[in-house]
Amino acid sequence: MKNYKQLVRDAFSSIFENPVYDPQAIDHYFSTTYVQHVDGKTLDFHAFRQHIKTLKDHMSSIVVDFQTLAQENDVVFSNHIVDGTTKEGRKGQVRVIAEFRFSDDKIVFCSELTHMIEGDEKDRDLGSRL
Repeated sequence: MKNYKQLVRDAFSSIFENPVYDPQAIDHYFSTTYVQHVDGKTLDFHAFRQHIKTLKDHMSSIVVDFQTLAQENDVVFSNHIVDGTTKEGRKGQVRVIAEFRFSDDKIVFCSELTHMIEGDEKDRDLGSRL
């Protein structure tokens, strides 16, 4: 069985923790048919790419700490903590519970819930901001 847990780790390192917007990394890990449901919003592949670009425009650093990753066939469940600092210097921490589905070794679907542990209220939507 393919180690999709490692692919999730690699994707987060290459895309979210990387301070530079890298559309090729997104294309490498995510299918063009990708759909994400996050906190009541739905993002398609193009909206997801815009979301990542927006994060890079607003965040100076993002660090992801995977608490738990569990895989069953082509599905990975994740419980992770995201620590971030905005370019204005605001710090925040968010817990994310997510289900990732894979097809052809790419992420095709994500359903996630985010919970702000600490941070400024104006940053509450960073999990889905376009």
